[in-house]
Amino acid sequence: MGCLSANGIAQEMGAPLQQFDYPRFYFDALSFATGRPDTSRLDVYVEIPYEMLSFTKNGDDFRADFEVTMSVYDSSNTLANEKMWSEQIETKNYDESVSGHIGRLVSHSFFLPSTVYTIAVQVQDKETKKSKHIKRTVIVRKFSSSAFDISDLMLVNRVDKVSGQTVIVPNVSGNIGTTRDSLTVFFEAYQKDPGDTSRFLLTVHSQKGEVVYRDSISRFLTRGSNACFMSIQCKHLAAGEYTAKVHAWLHDPQGTAGSLAGAAVSSHAFTIRWRGFPPTVKDFDIAIDQLQYIADKGVIDEMKRASPEKKREMFLEFWKKRNPTPDVEYNDLMEEYYQRVDYANKNFSHYVDGWKTDRGMVLVIFGMPNNIERHPFDMDAKPYEVWTYYDLNRQFVFVDATGFGDYRLQNPIWDTWQTRYH
Repeated sequence: MGCLSANGIAQEMGAPLQQFDYPRFYFDALSFATGRPDTSRLDVYVEIPYEMLSFTKNGDDFRADFEVTMSVYDSSNTLANEKMWSEQIETKNYDESVSGHIGRLVSHSFFLPSTVYTIAVQVQDKETKKSKHIKRTVIVRKFSSSAFDISDLMLVNRVDKVSGQTVIVPNVSGNIGTTRDSLTVFFEAYQKDPGDTSRFLLTVHSQKGEVVYRDSISRFLTRGSNACFMSIQCKHLAAGEYTAKVHAWLHDPQGTAGSLAGAAVSSHAFTIRWRGFPPTVKDFDIAIDQLQYIADKGVIDEMKRASPEKKREMFLEFWKKRNPTPDVEYNDLMEEYYQRVDYANKNFSHYVDGWKTDRGMVLVIFGMPNNIERHPFDMDAKPYEVWTYYDLNRQFVFVDATGFGDYRLQNPIWDTWQTRYH
């Protein structure tokens, strides 16, 4: 494969970022008991990094104004509840105003019957009028059917003391830096009978389902709601995706634990990632392989042979040289590239990962086409697609010769690619 020049890749990445409409904020939604048999509490947390917002100079300060909308839809897509409000941020530090590591945390609680909902969150920058959206299916759990239960798990960013009160600040993104030694998990344990001792088993599972960490504690619970904290020692966990799971059960009168099959269970996914990496990058070695469209094979092979720390340095240096805004840590170009890879994987995966398919290759290199003509049922013709890039004055034709969705590129791209990137 050819190698993109620093200026070429910075100037000629193709379609703009907003065509993918990837949000740059995070939200989490957790269920807790209310003590009422017909209603649970759903706490929705939203974290907005400052870099997502447009700050304007206001005297000695930099100020950003934005609006948050949280909408709750039931299974029939009917609006069940909604909350909308405005927020303002002020800082005297310009570096903070463009930081991806500092943000505003906002939250709202909804009291809802237990069922499946769709939660839609919108954040609108009032300066640019641009909005970002995230939509997710959430199960609001029912806590009244058992004498003993636990809430959803919250990943904890930190615990503060405010006016003598304990304030738990959640980790909304679920992203944990590799330099962090431990991760705290919070949950509520509900005991309806008189106080008793309970046991809690915390396990961490890798993507392959392997248990890579476990710990357990015993606690005496009073009647009602009990705040519980457990820790994951994550300093030895490699970068990747994990699931934390808590099993909780009461001791029987002889003091032996009940069976795990009857335990209350709750879980939460999290990701350990290196700082500076896009959130769509889940596996470092795969991310290096995915450079094949813009890096020489020798560069990729050298990265793969390096030690883990050296590999990381080489990868970040590769992208640092191609950062269109080197004074800002956030690298739009790297983010854009791996968003394209992520989009291809979600939309074109077939017998292989989507980024390895012909459609995925064209999309990763040139971005989203300006127009796609789909012809799945033409008479006397195999299914085919025509992608048009107006700025290139080019069309790319993909034909599904097998009828199983394996679209193959019919015309070469290398002449366009070589002219465009060298």
